[in-house]
Amino acid sequence: MRDIVRLGVLLAIGAALGLAGCNGGGSGDSSGGGASTGGGSSRPPVKVVAFDENRMVLQGIRDETVVGTVVQNPYMYGYRSIEVLNEIHKGNRSVIPANGFIDIPARVVMKFGGGDRFFGAEIVDVDEFEQDLNAKLTGSGSASGGAGGGSSGGARPRFAFVTNGVADFWTIAKAGAEQAGKDYNVEVTVIMPSGITDQTRKIEDLLSRGTDGIAISPINPDNQGDVLNNAASKKPLITHDSDAPNSDRLVYIGMDNYTAGYLCGKMTRQAIPDGGKVMIFIGRLDQDNAKRRRQGCIDGLLGREPDPSRNDPVDQIIRSDDGRFEILGTMTDNFDRAKAKANAEDAITRNPDLAAMVGLFEYNPPLIMEALDKVGRLKAK
Repeated sequence: MRDIVRLGVLLAIGAALGLAGCNGGGSGDSSGGGASTGGGSSRPPVKVVAFDENRMVLQGIRDETVVGTVVQNPYMYGYRSIEVLNEIHKGNRSVIPANGFIDIPARVVMKFGGGDRFFGAEIVDVDEFEQDLNAKLTGSGSASGGAGGGSSGGARPRFAFVTNGVADFWTIAKAGAEQAGKDYNVEVTVIMPSGITDQTRKIEDLLSRGTDGIAISPINPDNQGDVLNNAASKKPLITHDSDAPNSDRLVYIGMDNYTAGYLCGKMTRQAIPDGGKVMIFIGRLDQDNAKRRRQGCIDGLLGREPDPSRNDPVDQIIRSDDGRFEILGTMTDNFDRAKAKANAEDAITRNPDLAAMVGLFEYNPPLIMEALDKVGRLKAK
């Protein structure tokens, strides 16, 4: 339990010292940050719990305006996707586990790491994490010992890495996919669709033009089943980041999103030990990863035993059994940044007694921070 106690101590020290100020910086999707412009609200600061590695969030962790963030490993999603497609193309299907899942575990980034663990997840120091991220993005980091093995002659294999939208998260994944292309001497095309219609059309275009394999993060697997299965019948199809478990895909590369959401929930619960009202923000709930991530967050926050089969309603207030923690709702934005920021501002205005705000897609936390900073409620934990 050392990891859990350690987090509680860090939070308590921050509160006791009254550490203040939002020194923003960073260079993520949003340009917010800097000193609070809200004119000194009499309301207490709102705790911010994040997901993914937006630069503004990482700076917020340093400044103690963000409790912490649960991070995936998009670089390795990209790298392993191309690596696995290349092996399958060569006829080596031993890279596909019996359970169809290649796990790249979530980690927790906080101001101090030190090798401790948080409910089983590795805690990473924010400075070390960002240094490693920068190394990967500039090509000076190492993802694998792999070398070559793509084509010994003639045309190189061609693989497509298809995302579920446009975000800094996918820029990191793109770097991983392209590095694998260099390491294995294969052609890699990275496609970032604008929505489900565009994603479906891009899959059909790939099959028409010719490809040797597709790695995709499906936007709405329940409604894309026919398209995915058609692609899988013609070329190797794998999923990454968000799964389509009922499709004919060969393997899913990513993390357990329920477990990652559960970590977010536990972090939020420990950040507001006396309880309080919480709002959750996420891009959309059609995706498998979003559904599981949200439910994990709810269960962790309310102190429930883990159960990925739960599916709490989106439009109802959900309370813990002891009544201390109250989730007011889940606000979606369909990847619309303006809508996402408006959601955060609306939640603050309508619920002045909010204790915490949790952003579950990469761009949500920075917009939450901007909205809180505007009214003077983004302060040190």
